[in-house]
Amino acid sequence: MKKLFTMIIFLLLLAEFASADIGVKEVIINPNEISPGEKIRVSITLENIGDKDIKYISVKLDLANLPFAPVESATEQLLDEIEENEIRQVNFYLIVLPEAEPKIYKIPLELDYNNTNKDTLISITVKSEPELDLILENSEIVKINDNGIIILKLVNLGLTEIKSLRITLLPNLDYEILSTSTIYLNKIDIEDFETAEFTIIPKVKNPKLIFNLNYKDSNNEEYAENKELILNVYTLEEAKKLGLVKDNILLKIFIPIITLIIIYFIYKRFRKRKT
Repeated sequence: MKKLFTMIIFLLLLAEFASADIGVKEVIINPNEISPGEKIRVSITLENIGDKDIKYISVKLDLANLPFAPVESATEQLLDEIEENEIRQVNFYLIVLPEAEPKIYKIPLELDYNNTNKDTLISITVKSEPELDLILENSEIVKINDNGIIILKLVNLGLTEIKSLRITLLPNLDYEILSTSTIYLNKIDIEDFETAEFTIIPKVKNPKLIFNLNYKDSNNEEYAENKELILNVYTLEEAKKLGLVKDNILLKIFIPIITLIIIYFIYKRFRKRKT
């Protein structure tokens, strides 16, 4: 009887010292990069790494002050039991809110069981393709071979900040570049714009201006693209017909007068020689 009592005490002490622990074995985000308005599945794999079964486990995502909302599931799920050495998976379905800025978000993951609270973080990357528009805002140039300034507007139409922007006017036989061919801009916020100026001489009618744009998004991913703009340029005759170039009235008056004077002196000189 005494031995039995001792064995019971030993087993009770052994059970007391047996550890109860759950570890996060794996977190899978699918897809691994998402855009605002898209849905995502967060799969969390839990493992009982302790020495005894664990009951009533709460698994919760804390979405407070984050641009995510649950769909098809709650932010908290309950598991009845995870046995010793057992692996269980919990799935959360989220949607990225439209106002989410492209960046990496840290979401708190909370585990509660047996009066134990464990906190960790999972990462979700929100990405949005930048959209940079290039507009010919203004031009001083009217006709071929005019020397003038063109003003460009670069508009951020996307959902991500554009930074480290470099715009280069590429050389072409249609125009001569008089100013610097490359301009650096710091950044363009969402729904904002910047301007850039170049000085050129068009060599043909309606030259095609070719620009190279290099920039980064808010996640420091680099982008490069070429954009083309048509510069409306006229011949001298067309510019005159459209009233874009005015004739020199004084020149029109003086040329006939000067011509008559020259003719008069030639005639007078000719008569002197004849007499």
